[in-house]
Amino acid sequence: METITENIKQEYLSDFAVLLKKMRLLKKLTRQQAGLLFDFSYKNIERLENGRGAISVEKFKEFQHKYGFSDSDVEDLRSGKIQASTDANSIRKNKTSHSRSDRRFCHRRVTRECKVLKELRLLKNINQYEASKLCGLGINTIGFIENGRVALTDKKILSIVLTYGYSMEYFNQLLKLSLLRHEMVEECQKIIEKLDENKLRIIVPMLQSMYS
Repeated sequence: METITENIKQEYLSDFAVLLKKMRLLKKLTRQQAGLLFDFSYKNIERLENGRGAISVEKFKEFQHKYGFSDSDVEDLRSGKIQASTDANSIRKNKTSHSRSDRRFCHRRVTRECKVLKELRLLKNINQYEASKLCGLGINTIGFIENGRVALTDKKILSIVLTYGYSMEYFNQLLKLSLLRHEMVEECQKIIEKLDENKLRIIVPMLQSMYS
């Protein structure tokens, strides 16, 4: 019985691996580009797509969300209603990094401007894919910008800020803040994750009372 369960589990993971590769190729991303999007090595992308790493439901959902696929899209992809190549040659281009409109860095350079643009997007309550589409950019461009992977010009900042419906005056005000809202939320999450159960039981009612 244990062997049968293990075989089913392995088949399920293999299905996830195939779907991960198909989603990536449908978005016309190389493994290097996908690695930038998820902020880890392209070798990890390769390992997961080749079935050499366990893919939990949570991890798959993270990829699905980042790639911009709905649950129905995934089912259509699984059933064959959405056709997708598994040939990496289908997305290879002859462009060099110097010829791209968005010059990408080899290392992250998360500037204050990147963080403020992320703050504005979160205030608008849209994800990175929706923001990229709204700004008329490549599907992953906002993600690359917020992760410090794409060079930012004054013109590009102005365009994004205005598209989000904010003013440069407000943008500059946020630049002066020591901590943005999303930074405070992230810092609180880090602290909460390190607290033991007893301290959490004390804090939860306090947070609930402030929220209500």
